[in-house]
Amino acid sequence: MSFVLKNEGKSCCIPLCPCGCSVVQPFCYGTHQMKHSEIVLSGRYSEYNTLYDFILNFSECEGYSRAFTDSLQLSMKEAYVNAVKHGNAERDDLTVSCRFTAAANWLQVSIRDCGPGFNPDDLPNPADPVNRLTLSGRGVYIIRSIAEIIGLERNNDGSTLMLHYIPY
Repeated sequence: MSFVLKNEGKSCCIPLCPCGCSVVQPFCYGTHQMKHSEIVLSGRYSEYNTLYDFILNFSECEGYSRAFTDSLQLSMKEAYVNAVKHGNAERDDLTVSCRFTAAANWLQVSIRDCGPGFNPDDLPNPADPVNRLTLSGRGVYIIRSIAEIIGLERNNDGSTLMLHYIPY
């Protein structure tokens, strides 16, 4: 899958709308200074390589530091793997979409899969000594160490996890 990123004369971000956005309040202030980019991937783990390149290009466009970009990559890899494994039950015919909405001092990312969703607060804490030898369950913990989970939407078509970042 290829993508071309363009925005305001720079070869970077695909504007999806002028600001008829789906940003969770109170993060959308209606300033119309936001940039929106979205990528839709098949439900294969190997598609993360495409997402990785997309994130690198988006981060470069926004002027994010390498340290922030690395943290963004890690949290998005965990979110993408969770969407493929738990949301789409590893079905290649189902998609995962990632939408990035950037403003001057924040970034919101939504990850949508075709699954029923989950409540992140119901997950056991992997740092608890009882759970330390458990082989799974660290993805959301890693995501929370990097981003704030600001929402989870569920409907008949799937679920969307919404993350909020403060870039640096």
